[in-house]
Amino acid sequence: MATIASTSVVALDTVKNIREDLGNVIFNVTPFMTPFTSGISQTRATADTHEWLTDTYADAVDDNAAIEAQAATAPLTGVAGTTRVRLGNFIQIADKTVTVTKKAEFMDRAGVPGKEMAYQLMKLGKELQMDVEKQTLGCYGAPATKSQGTAGAAGVSGAFGSYLVTNQEANGGTANPGNAAGVGDGSTVPTIAGGNTAIDQGKMDDLLDGVWDKSGDINSAKIMASAGTVSSLRNTLSGMADNVDANLNANATGGGNIISRVAVYVSQFGPIAVVPNKHMPAKTLYVVDYSTWGLAFAGGKKIHTTDIATQTSAEQKLLECYYTLEARSEEANAAYYNIA
Repeated sequence: MATIASTSVVALDTVKNIREDLGNVIFNVTPFMTPFTSGISQTRATADTHEWLTDTYADAVDDNAAIEAQAATAPLTGVAGTTRVRLGNFIQIADKTVTVTKKAEFMDRAGVPGKEMAYQLMKLGKELQMDVEKQTLGCYGAPATKSQGTAGAAGVSGAFGSYLVTNQEANGGTANPGNAAGVGDGSTVPTIAGGNTAIDQGKMDDLLDGVWDKSGDINSAKIMASAGTVSSLRNTLSGMADNVDANLNANATGGGNIISRVAVYVSQFGPIAVVPNKHMPAKTLYVVDYSTWGLAFAGGKKIHTTDIATQTSAEQKLLECYYTLEARSEEANAAYYNIA
């Protein structure tokens, strides 16, 4: 069979008028997820020292029968009123800067239909939010321990782990980060004798018992950990289900059933959603009651943009986030450290 000799390949390879094949969309390959700071309430901070009040209910009693119309006698007896606790945290400033030259704005850029500066501000804004997520989920030590800013030192917002006192566990030792009364100053690494080991079912159950006992409602609690730690939970805990809907539907995919890929831990108090979070500290698990945390921003908005004096032919901007974490009830949360 005769073939047709073609020079098309050579022609395409040698001529100089073929346009490059560059898509007009920029794909950000890094996942943008902030499950913790996006899930808790947001409020406003109006001072560098941000404070809030907590209170507790008296324990319930079963000997509360009273005689009708009985006259009160002095001195009155009864339960004294509880004293409100005043807690606080400090404002932390997270920032990023961006510089875009005029020449860059003049060019026809792939994937950026508008101004390059607008694209950079959007991108850096998301990066700032991820920075805040990672810092607020800190365990203990310098990045997580609260400190007030001075002329020569940056202020630090006390993080999640620095407020926990009541419910903590650690493999191989005692979870004792040195937190004092849940005020955000935890600075000592837990004493670990045996290093990282697999999660212990008994310790996990004890943590959830403590959370339920102190909160009374575990429905808003979620288990949060890195993907690696979630895998460890799935391989170890007896109550871990890969897929609730798949279990309920016996893996049936017909008939319009929708199977959600959601990891759930079936605890003694019912199912608890497991939220993988890439910003969680390694080898660490949190039981998070979203209703007991808040994130306060200063200045009325999350991110402030400031024009920096232009140098030569470049436009410069500063992005800042003034924030601090509120720990409204550390007793309703828990931490488990050193999970292999």
